[in-house]
Amino acid sequence: MKKHLTTIMFIAAGLMMTACGNKAGNSDNQDSTKVAENTKQEVTAEEEDEDFGTPERTIVSIRQTWTDKTLKVDADKSKASIKDFALAFCKAYSQCETNEAMRQYLSDPETAKENEYRVEIVNPESGHPIGFEMYCKPTNGFIRCLEEVQTDRFTYLCYWNRKNGHKLVAAYKEECWESVDWDQCLICFYDYDPATGVMTPEPSLTKMIEERMKQFELCYYIYLPEEGKDIEVLGVDSMEEDACADETFTLKWDGMTFIWEE
Repeated sequence: MKKHLTTIMFIAAGLMMTACGNKAGNSDNQDSTKVAENTKQEVTAEEEDEDFGTPERTIVSIRQTWTDKTLKVDADKSKASIKDFALAFCKAYSQCETNEAMRQYLSDPETAKENEYRVEIVNPESGHPIGFEMYCKPTNGFIRCLEEVQTDRFTYLCYWNRKNGHKLVAAYKEECWESVDWDQCLICFYDYDPATGVMTPEPSLTKMIEERMKQFELCYYIYLPEEGKDIEVLGVDSMEEDACADETFTLKWDGMTFIWEE
């Protein structure tokens, strides 16, 4: 009797172990299914992000080509003004919204006479018009175009008379989105030769500014002078109000080029 009881107990234990094994197996399968489903969801989310994509700034395409491209100024060579320099630059790089707005403003002889003007361009994505404010101070060699949006998007140009009879022209663009970063702006310098009517890129000044600004992780801003001759450059490490870290530098005009004020 004892022997039969022992045998029955072993059989019962075996059945319990088999049942537990099946239960554990089902649990593993369920966990694997959940992991697979989660992974599939993650992959789908990544694919959706890739499909949506991040729009590329037009500054990127300008940065890639401007140093190798001369610009012909369509004006009286000896009387070329800031509006003529701005038109040459904006024609060459009209892929940028503020450049295109300025191009339209300056391409019309009637509107180009105005020193303050407003242009509207229909946004192809939204179908709604966006306004652009033009402001020019010809006697100071200064012009700007501001896009009427919440983030900073604009084009500024300024020029200086060089001792050798040439002019140094600066074109500064800023294209900021929801958050700022180091690549949101670009400044291009050109030497204008009145004998040829051509603006020749002078990238050494751009490199000089960018080299110094590399110490700032977040971004930098450039202020071309509406009054005076010097350029201010602001480097920014943080936009937090309680941890704002920025420093202002000055580029002094010496009659031919710019040098850092120490």
